[in-house]
Amino acid sequence: MKLRAWAVPMLASLLLLTGCDQLVPGTASVVNGAKITDAEVQDVADAQCVAADRAAKGGGGTATALSRIHQQSLYLLIDAEITKQYAEEEGLEASKDLADAFFSQFESSLAELPEKPRTVLEDLFKDWAKSRAVLVEAGSKATGQAPSQQNIEQLLNAGLQQRAKWMKSADIDTDPRYAPGKDGLPGGGDISVSEPSSDFAKNAGAQKADPEWVAALPANQKCG
Repeated sequence: MKLRAWAVPMLASLLLLTGCDQLVPGTASVVNGAKITDAEVQDVADAQCVAADRAAKGGGGTATALSRIHQQSLYLLIDAEITKQYAEEEGLEASKDLADAFFSQFESSLAELPEKPRTVLEDLFKDWAKSRAVLVEAGSKATGQAPSQQNIEQLLNAGLQQRAKWMKSADIDTDPRYAPGKDGLPGGGDISVSEPSSDFAKNAGAQKADPEWVAALPANQKCG
Protein backbone atom coordinates (compact mmCIF):
# COMPACT_ATOMS: atom_id res chain seq x y z
CA MET A 1 0.00 0.00 0.00
CA LYS A 2 1.54 3.30 -1.08
CA LEU A 3 1.50 6.09 1.50
CA ARG A 4 3.21 9.44 1.46
CA ALA A 5 6.45 9.91 3.39
CA TRP A 6 6.47 11.89 6.62
CA ALA A 7 7.93 15.37 6.62
CA VAL A 8 8.26 17.75 9.56
CA PRO A 9 5.47 20.30 9.04
CA MET A 10 6.16 23.97 8.35
CA LEU A 11 4.25 25.70 11.08
CA ALA A 12 2.96 29.09 12.12
CA SER A 13 3.48 30.10 15.75
CA LEU A 14 1.79 32.03 18.52
CA LEU A 15 3.65 33.05 21.67
CA LEU A 16 2.67 30.97 24.69
CA LEU A 17 0.10 32.59 26.93
CA THR A 18 -0.11 32.57 30.70
CA GLY A 19 -1.41 29.53 32.57
CA CYS A 20 -4.99 28.40 32.99
CA ASP A 21 -6.74 28.47 36.36
CA GLN A 22 -9.47 26.03 35.29
CA LEU A 23 -7.27 22.95 34.87
CA VAL A 24 -5.21 21.05 37.42
CA PRO A 25 -1.59 22.28 37.26
CA GLY A 26 0.45 20.18 34.86
CA THR A 27 -2.57 19.44 32.65
CA ALA A 28 -2.41 20.45 28.99
CA SER A 29 -5.88 19.29 28.01
CA VAL A 30 -8.81 17.19 29.22
CA VAL A 31 -10.70 15.27 26.52
CA ASN A 32 -14.06 14.00 27.75
CA GLY A 33 -12.48 13.47 31.16
CA ALA A 34 -9.21 11.93 29.89
CA LYS A 35 -6.21 14.01 30.93
CA ILE A 36 -3.21 14.81 28.71
CA THR A 37 -0.36 16.22 30.77
CA ASP A 38 2.18 18.93 30.05
CA ALA A 39 4.87 16.28 30.57
CA GLU A 40 3.44 14.15 27.75
CA VAL A 41 3.36 17.17 25.46
CA GLN A 42 6.92 18.11 26.41
CA ASP A 43 8.21 14.61 25.67
CA VAL A 44 6.65 14.67 22.21
CA ALA A 45 7.84 18.24 21.53
CA ASP A 46 11.41 17.39 22.60
CA ALA A 47 11.41 14.33 20.34
CA GLN A 48 10.01 16.30 17.40
CA CYS A 49 12.73 18.92 17.87
CA VAL A 50 15.43 16.25 17.75
CA ALA A 51 13.91 14.99 14.49
CA ALA A 52 13.61 18.53 13.12
CA ASP A 53 17.20 19.41 14.04
CA ARG A 54 18.45 16.25 12.38
CA ALA A 55 16.41 16.97 9.25
CA ALA A 56 17.75 20.53 9.14
CA LYS A 57 21.35 19.31 9.31
CA GLY A 58 20.60 17.05 6.36
CA GLY A 59 19.13 19.95 4.41
CA GLY A 60 15.61 18.55 4.56
CA GLY A 61 13.94 20.64 7.22
CA THR A 62 12.72 24.14 7.99
CA ALA A 63 13.07 26.00 11.29
CA THR A 64 9.90 25.87 13.38
CA ALA A 65 8.81 28.00 16.34
CA LEU A 66 8.92 25.97 19.56
CA SER A 67 5.51 27.24 20.66
CA ARG A 68 3.95 25.77 17.54
CA ILE A 69 5.78 22.48 18.10
CA HIS A 70 4.09 22.28 21.50
CA GLN A 71 0.70 23.03 19.94
CA GLN A 72 1.25 20.41 17.26
CA SER A 73 2.37 17.82 19.82
CA LEU A 74 -0.77 18.33 21.91
CA TYR A 75 -2.89 18.30 18.75
CA LEU A 76 -1.60 14.83 17.85
CA LEU A 77 -2.17 13.50 21.36
CA ILE A 78 -5.74 14.84 21.35
CA ASP A 79 -6.38 13.39 17.89
CA ALA A 80 -5.35 9.92 19.06
CA GLU A 81 -7.42 10.20 22.26
CA ILE A 82 -10.51 11.37 20.37
CA THR A 83 -10.32 8.46 17.94
CA LYS A 84 -9.69 5.99 20.77
CA GLN A 85 -12.84 7.15 22.56
CA TYR A 86 -14.83 7.18 19.34
CA ALA A 87 -13.75 3.61 18.51
CA GLU A 88 -14.67 2.36 21.99
CA GLU A 89 -18.12 3.91 21.85
CA GLU A 90 -18.85 2.77 18.30
CA GLY A 91 -17.34 -0.70 18.68
CA LEU A 92 -14.72 -0.15 15.96
CA GLU A 93 -11.45 -2.07 15.75
CA ALA A 94 -8.39 -1.10 13.74
CA SER A 95 -7.06 -3.52 11.15
CA LYS A 96 -3.55 -4.47 12.30
CA ASP A 97 -2.34 -4.79 8.71
CA LEU A 98 -3.66 -1.34 7.83
CA ALA A 99 -2.27 0.24 11.03
CA ASP A 100 1.11 -1.33 10.23
CA ALA A 101 0.91 0.08 6.71
CA PHE A 102 0.23 3.60 7.99
CA PHE A 103 3.05 3.33 10.52
CA SER A 104 5.51 2.03 7.92
CA GLN A 105 5.80 5.50 6.39
CA PHE A 106 7.63 6.67 9.53
CA GLU A 107 9.90 3.71 10.25
CA SER A 108 12.97 4.64 8.21
CA SER A 109 13.02 8.21 9.56
CA LEU A 110 12.49 7.14 13.16
CA ALA A 111 15.18 4.46 12.97
CA GLU A 112 17.82 7.17 12.57
CA LEU A 113 16.94 8.95 15.82
CA PRO A 114 18.55 8.45 19.27
CA GLU A 115 16.77 5.96 21.50
CA LYS A 116 14.64 8.29 23.69
CA PRO A 117 13.12 10.48 20.94
CA ARG A 118 12.76 7.41 18.73
CA THR A 119 10.76 5.59 21.41
CA VAL A 120 8.53 8.60 22.09
CA LEU A 121 7.76 9.14 18.41
CA GLU A 122 7.28 5.43 17.73
CA ASP A 123 4.64 5.31 20.45
CA LEU A 124 3.00 8.48 19.15
CA PHE A 125 2.90 7.39 15.51
CA LYS A 126 1.75 3.87 16.36
CA ASP A 127 -1.23 5.47 18.09
CA TRP A 128 -1.67 7.81 15.11
CA ALA A 129 -1.51 4.88 12.66
CA LYS A 130 -4.02 2.88 14.70
CA SER A 131 -6.36 5.88 14.77
CA ARG A 132 -6.16 6.21 10.97
CA ALA A 133 -6.98 2.51 10.59
CA VAL A 134 -9.97 2.97 12.92
CA LEU A 135 -11.21 5.85 10.78
CA VAL A 136 -10.87 3.76 7.63
CA GLU A 137 -12.95 1.08 9.35
CA ALA A 138 -15.55 3.73 10.24
CA GLY A 139 -15.60 4.87 6.62
CA SER A 140 -15.91 1.31 5.40
CA LYS A 141 -18.86 0.72 7.72
CA ALA A 142 -20.55 3.95 6.61
CA THR A 143 -20.11 3.38 2.87
CA GLY A 144 -20.34 -0.40 2.69
CA GLN A 145 -17.02 -0.52 0.82
CA ALA A 146 -14.18 -2.83 1.77
CA PRO A 147 -10.77 -1.10 2.07
CA SER A 148 -8.43 -1.36 -0.92
CA GLN A 149 -5.37 0.44 -2.22
CA GLN A 150 -7.63 2.53 -4.44
CA ASN A 151 -10.10 3.80 -1.82
CA ILE A 152 -8.12 4.27 1.42
CA GLU A 153 -8.26 8.08 1.37
CA GLN A 154 -11.94 8.02 0.39
CA LEU A 155 -12.76 5.75 3.34
CA LEU A 156 -10.53 7.79 5.65
CA ASN A 157 -12.45 10.93 4.73
CA ALA A 158 -15.75 9.13 5.24
CA GLY A 159 -14.49 8.01 8.65
CA LEU A 160 -13.54 11.57 9.54
CA GLN A 161 -17.05 12.68 8.66
CA GLN A 162 -18.49 10.03 10.95
CA ARG A 163 -16.15 11.04 13.76
CA ALA A 164 -17.08 14.71 13.22
CA LYS A 165 -20.70 13.90 14.02
CA TRP A 166 -19.63 12.15 17.21
CA MET A 167 -17.34 15.04 18.16
CA LYS A 168 -20.20 17.55 18.27
CA SER A 169 -20.79 16.47 21.86
CA ALA A 170 -17.09 16.19 22.78
CA ASP A 171 -15.79 18.24 25.71
CA ILE A 172 -12.20 19.41 25.12
CA ASP A 173 -10.76 21.79 27.72
CA THR A 174 -7.26 23.03 26.82
CA ASP A 175 -4.84 25.28 28.69
CA PRO A 176 -4.68 28.77 27.09
CA ARG A 177 -0.90 28.41 26.71
CA TYR A 178 -1.60 26.15 23.73
CA ALA A 179 -3.78 28.79 22.03
CA PRO A 180 -6.93 26.65 21.71
CA GLY A 181 -9.74 27.53 19.35
CA LYS A 182 -13.40 27.56 20.32
CA ASP A 183 -13.47 23.77 19.96
CA GLY A 184 -10.63 23.39 22.48
CA LEU A 185 -8.09 22.24 19.92
CA PRO A 186 -4.59 23.76 20.19
CA GLY A 187 -3.44 26.35 17.70
CA GLY A 188 -7.01 26.93 16.55
CA GLY A 189 -6.91 23.59 14.72
CA ASP A 190 -9.84 21.40 13.74
CA ILE A 191 -9.67 17.61 13.59
CA SER A 192 -13.40 17.22 13.09
CA VAL A 193 -13.45 18.14 9.41
CA SER A 194 -12.93 15.84 6.46
CA GLU A 195 -9.59 16.37 4.73
CA PRO A 196 -7.16 14.13 2.83
CA SER A 197 -5.28 12.86 5.86
CA SER A 198 -2.76 10.21 4.81
CA ASP A 199 -0.30 13.10 4.64
CA PHE A 200 0.98 13.53 8.19
CA ALA A 201 1.40 17.28 7.84
CA LYS A 202 -2.33 17.74 7.27
CA ASN A 203 -3.16 15.69 10.34
CA ALA A 204 -0.76 17.79 12.36
CA GLY A 205 -2.66 20.94 11.43
CA ALA A 206 0.34 22.37 9.66
CA GLN A 207 0.32 26.06 8.90
CA LYS A 208 3.05 27.87 6.98
CA ALA A 209 4.92 30.47 8.97
CA ASP A 210 6.87 33.44 7.66
CA PRO A 211 10.42 32.01 7.36
CA GLU A 212 11.97 35.37 8.20
CA TRP A 213 9.87 35.65 11.35
CA VAL A 214 10.85 32.16 12.49
CA ALA A 215 14.52 32.79 11.66
CA ALA A 216 14.50 35.90 13.85
CA LEU A 217 13.36 33.98 16.94
CA PRO A 218 15.95 33.28 19.67
CA ALA A 219 17.54 29.83 19.42
CA ASN A 220 15.69 28.60 22.51
CA GLN A 221 12.32 29.41 20.90
CA LYS A 222 12.70 27.33 17.74
CA CYS A 223 14.05 24.05 16.47
CA GLY A 224 15.08 22.68 13.11
